[in-house]
Amino acid sequence: MENSQRYRKIWRIEEDILLNEIVKRYNAKNWKTIAQEISQKISKVRTEKQCRERWNNYLKLNTRHCEWTDTEISLFFELQSTIGNKWSKISAFFPNKSKNSIKNFYYSTIRRNIRRFNNGKIDEEQIKGPIDDIMKIPEIREILSSQKSFTKNDLKEMKLSAECLERIHRINGFMITITESGFPDVENFSEWDGVEFSELNEFPNESSPYIDQSILWD
Repeated sequence: MENSQRYRKIWRIEEDILLNEIVKRYNAKNWKTIAQEISQKISKVRTEKQCRERWNNYLKLNTRHCEWTDTEISLFFELQSTIGNKWSKISAFFPNKSKNSIKNFYYSTIRRNIRRFNNGKIDEEQIKGPIDDIMKIPEIREILSSQKSFTKNDLKEMKLSAECLERIHRINGFMITITESGFPDVENFSEWDGVEFSELNEFPNESSPYIDQSILWD
C-alpha cells in the first residue's frame, strides 16, 4: 500500500467496528499485524501507533461502559424503530453510553447477525440491501436485532419466508417467485414503472460520519 493512501487522522465508525473486532481477536497484542489487517480491509493505511492509540484512548475506555443488558437492548431497538437513527436523541435514554458507542452497538449487532445468518446460504436466500430499507421488514428486523444469546447455528439454520424474500428482492431491483419445485426463481424487474430504489444518505441531524455500508457485508 503506497504512502499516498495513508489515511486521515479521523476514524470512521466502520473502522472502529473493525478495529474492535481485530484487537479482541489478537487480545490487544501484535499491533503490527492488527494495523496490517485493518489497512487491508479498508484499503487505506493505518499505522501501528494509530491503531494502538485509538484502542487505548477511546475504544477500550468506551467498552468498559458499553455492556448492554437485555432490557437495554430491547429498549434500544424499540427506540430506533420509532425515531430512526437519531443517536443523540436515543442516547438520552442511556446516560452511561455515548452517542458513538450506541451507534457502534447498532451496526456491530447488525454486522454480526448478517454474517451469521448468511453463512452457508445460497445467494438468493441471503439478507442483502440498504440497511435502512431492509430493517423496515419485521422478519428481518427480528433477525438482525438478535442478541448474542442466539448462537451462530441458530441464525445459520433460520430461513426467510417467501414473502420476506420477495420484499428483499424488490428492494434490490429483482422480483422473486417460488416455482412449483419449491425453489426461488429471480427475475429482473428494474424497468418496472413506479419502482423507486432508495439510497442511504447521511443522517441530516447527525454530525458524526455515517458508516460505509460495504463494511457490513464483508
